Amino acid sequence: QAGKMLVLLPDIMETQQDASTDNKMKALLVFRNVMGRMKRKEASPTALQLVEKLLPLFDDESSQLRELSICLFKDVIQMVVGNDKQQMKKNVRRSLLPLFFHMSDQSESVAK
Repeated sequence: QAGKMLVLLPDIMETQQDASTDNKMKALLVFRNVMGRMKRKEASPTALQLVEKLLPLFDDESSQLRELSICLFKDVIQMVVGNDKQQMKKNVRRSLLPLFFHMSDQSESVAK
């Protein structure tokens, strides 16, 4: 089932751009569950796409959404294997400064 869901993940993320905070949270939980059940080799290309979509969520007004997106980001970068690792390194470098700023977030769970 997770393999079948993998094809839908990029489309789900695209539709979340203008969604409510609650819907974004639900989508991130779906991503976490699906990606967690996949083999790294299968999930690697989707992980690359997902990382780019997570960056804007780091600055969401909801502390819960910020925390969930950062945690998912951490999980997703560990899913990458093979040739995708080089591209993931570039994506991670771009996200380091935004993540650094969140170390002093008002919400303790986000800062952690």
